[in-house]
Amino acid sequence: MTFSPGLAHRSTSISAPHAFNEFQHDRVNLNPDSVRKARGSRDYLQKQLIAVRDGNPNFPRITGQFRPFGSFARKTKIRPLDDIDMLIMLNGQDSQVAQASWDSYTFLVSTTSELSPLRPYMDAYGWVSSTKILGEFKGGLKQVQNYRKSEIKRTGVAVVLNLLSYDWAFDIVPALPVADRSGSTLYYLIPDGRGNWMRTDPRIDQELVTNGNQNQSGNLLPLIRLIKYWNVRSRAAPRLASYYLETLLNNAFRYGYPAIESKVRWSVPCAFQQLAHHVMVACPDPKGLGPNLDEGMTWETREKVRDAANDRAKYATYALHYEQQGDHQEAIKWWGNVFPNFE
Repeated sequence: MTFSPGLAHRSTSISAPHAFNEFQHDRVNLNPDSVRKARGSRDYLQKQLIAVRDGNPNFPRITGQFRPFGSFARKTKIRPLDDIDMLIMLNGQDSQVAQASWDSYTFLVSTTSELSPLRPYMDAYGWVSSTKILGEFKGGLKQVQNYRKSEIKRTGVAVVLNLLSYDWAFDIVPALPVADRSGSTLYYLIPDGRGNWMRTDPRIDQELVTNGNQNQSGNLLPLIRLIKYWNVRSRAAPRLASYYLETLLNNAFRYGYPAIESKVRWSVPCAFQQLAHHVMVACPDPKGLGPNLDEGMTWETREKVRDAANDRAKYATYALHYEQQGDHQEAIKWWGNVFPNFE
């Protein structure tokens, strides 16, 4: 290991561990003050949505129950904090659910009474249109205080709401809880982007990542964030969907083996090696509710991610070797070859 990538760090005296900790703190992990403000803004928005419901009879009938989901809720979000996801529960009284005949992952909702709160959103075929509900949300959100703008996400699964006071946007997803005979929620139906509905259950995602993090003594979440940072910033390989990448890493580490070091940088080579392996095989939806997360992914894309991940595992190993040898500047240079903007 005599080749140096030739990158220069801002200081000639800083140690590699210190540089790595600064990198995590300043470039990867969310600012704690921003997290606190974001949670407060989420609570504020929930109250505003209830006020809109109570003051506007045309606004979709929501129950007043909300469920945070997504990477911010799971604590796998990296900088910048640009969006916060939230399920908002619809009143599904007097409605029923049917699986589509043409696709096992598509679901249809119909009403069983003219009094159903979902009745105004039926399409020409008698099904409740998730697109119509999203449109009504978009229009009604203009009544939220400090409203700036709202738009339906290009995927057609959420309404993106921007408020005047915050740097982040809210992805608001209307959801229908589907219960069993005892009244317990089995899963949630959310818009599928085509006017119909698809299943999800953020409770399972939260449980899986929480259990995995506990099995790894709290070290899984920071390791996931590091690899997600690389995935977003690096041009070495095609970018993977954030949830897919998180699932790959959770699958690799959630049972406690391989063990993640308490000094997480020492497990970065292993994380890239695991990514290189798992990206080459099928990745079922961990909730068991949808298609494989890698559906439609080409073999060429898998190979590019694998090769780039293997290279980063090698470079990270070099960085750790030079740190052990006491050559911190060389270690820092190699970390710069792993993570963009490591300085």
